[in-house]
Amino acid sequence: MYYDLIIVSQSKGELIQMTENCIASARQDGADLNVVVVETGDPYPYDAQVINYEGEFNYNRALNLGLDHARGDVHILANNDLVFYEGWSQIGELMKLNGFHSASALSQTIPFKKENMVYEGYNIGTILTGWCIFMDRYCRQTIGRLDETMSFWYSDNIYALQLEEAGIKHGLFCNVQVDHITSRTLALQPRRIQRQYQNGERGKFINRKRYYAQRKRVFKVDS
Repeated sequence: MYYDLIIVSQSKGELIQMTENCIASARQDGADLNVVVVETGDPYPYDAQVINYEGEFNYNRALNLGLDHARGDVHILANNDLVFYEGWSQIGELMKLNGFHSASALSQTIPFKKENMVYEGYNIGTILTGWCIFMDRYCRQTIGRLDETMSFWYSDNIYALQLEEAGIKHGLFCNVQVDHITSRTLALQPRRIQRQYQNGERGKFINRKRYYAQRKRVFKVDS
């Protein structure tokens, strides 16, 4: 199984080491791994393919830029504040075996224990974890590019809507662990930017949710 690890990074201060730790932890499992860093800050020579992001920040647009350079069987859409644990790379085969084209791994922030269980659904932050999403090539080909309506907050909600519309099920695999270090990159942004990414996005998401609901109704009528 060949993986693309696509990391959205902002290289300044302690965040440089955080991105390097993320890459190193993923590589320790010995998986066939193509690492693509989408750099939204100052260029930094990571041991990876580095793509410079230009323009106003948009999380899904950054991921789409990274996906343009993907060539693996499974693409990992990742924050830079992650720690991959031994055995994470079995998730691709587990997805294939259980019929999932989109998946999340257990994290210390999720209220489930590590066991041989898969939970299906689209609940954000528990079943579907926006900080680390595994999607296979079928999922990418079926939903197309990630919806870039949101700047940052609710980007994972929009992804869930895209999955639902396409009829692709998403699963949380509790025997695979990738820890999330609680949005360190966001926490280091000015308060004005944090408010913009959080509170300012709600209205846009509500409108977009209505849009997908309408598309689903039209699809049902046409089919």
